[in-house]
Amino acid sequence: MRPDPAHPRATAHPATIRGVDLARVAWLTTTLACLLAAIILLMRGENGYAGVSFAVALSAAINLT
Repeated sequence: MRPDPAHPRATAHPATIRGVDLARVAWLTTTLACLLAAIILLMRGENGYAGVSFAVALSAAINLT
């Protein structure tokens, strides 16, 4: 459907959302999942596994920049 040129908003630019790369979404999901796992493991007293999960989260977060 084409906009009507006589309509006052026809020349306004439509709102756009910046595209997010699928790889960035994947790294963000991995980072958040590892952080959540680290928090849960800390609450259960699994300090070693929590540290490993936190390290993986930091490694994944590096790829977000």
